[in-house]
Amino acid sequence: MREELGLLVARREGIDPAGLKTTTGAGLVRPTEVRLDSFRAASLLRTRLRGVSELFAASTGR
Repeated sequence: MREELGLLVARREGIDPAGLKTTTGAGLVRPTEVRLDSFRAASLLRTRLRGVSELFAASTGR
């Protein structure tokens, strides 16, 4: 998931994603999937929360 987000941001900013390296770092062990539970925020806000893909698509007119 972190890799996917990094690639989406790179493409959005006009950076060639082929030149990016992904790594877990020197000896770092990280969870393979990290999610933000936005249920409470969504229940309190009047605005629908959008995913990054939808947000980027809306801002570029796609």
